[in-house]
Amino acid sequence: MIVYLDLLILDNFCADASLLYLAVKTVRGKVSLMRIFLVALFGTIAGVGYTIFSIYYTLPKIVDLFIKYSVAAVLPLFAAKFRKKSSYALLSLAFCVYMFAFSGLLTAFFSEFVLTGENVYTVNAVPSGIIVAASVVFSVAAVKLFGFLASRVKLNGMIFDCRLSFKGQQIKTKGLCDTGNRLRTSKGKEVAVADRSIAWALLNSKNSKIHTAFEKVPVKTVNGNSYMTVFTIDKIEIYCGNHANIIEDVAIGISGESLGEYGLILPPSFTNEEK
Repeated sequence: MIVYLDLLILDNFCADASLLYLAVKTVRGKVSLMRIFLVALFGTIAGVGYTIFSIYYTLPKIVDLFIKYSVAAVLPLFAAKFRKKSSYALLSLAFCVYMFAFSGLLTAFFSEFVLTGENVYTVNAVPSGIIVAASVVFSVAAVKLFGFLASRVKLNGMIFDCRLSFKGQQIKTKGLCDTGNRLRTSKGKEVAVADRSIAWALLNSKNSKIHTAFEKVPVKTVNGNSYMTVFTIDKIEIYCGNHANIIEDVAIGISGESLGEYGLILPPSFTNEEK
């Protein structure tokens, strides 16, 4: 059996460092590249040392598995600091899951190929250079994916089912809570911005055209200063989980542009459970 020590060291270090970084990011730990570097270096020394040991000595299968899995579980515990002990368990679990997923993915893919040539160093049929590159790409792609999914979860937590009532008219729509919505009328009333289609649907009745007062509220945008037309509706019901926030005499601004998939942009206070 021929072992290329330099390649073995490079493979182990790159894989350990990349997967440790990914595990720390997954459990939202504070990334310290120096800690990850040192832990990956220790893991590399342990892994290479055990590989060389295995060349000369054969341990029982169960002992071999226990040593490998124990090191994999303990190794991540030193890659980051946490206040909660449960975070260390999650970090260890995340690292093991990524390790199995990454190694299984590469092994399954390259098992379909037969590599020939004396100068090709492989680990479980996977070329050394592929392990180095794939470990980095795998971790970077996973971090990007989890970041995107986390942003979507956060966004979904800010979207509410709403029902607007105005002089007999009722409109159901989706409202997005936006901390940047700080519009207020001249009397200091907060403004919920409505898509033009929603506003016109509320105003499109005989009753709504009678005694409906409008106000021009100044708006600052990246394109400069402008004005938004605002009127007051009877009430808005915002469904937050199992209950509804009911707000009466709500100022509704008519958006100059389409709001896309949302019908309303809500001020943060509208979704406060104390409402």
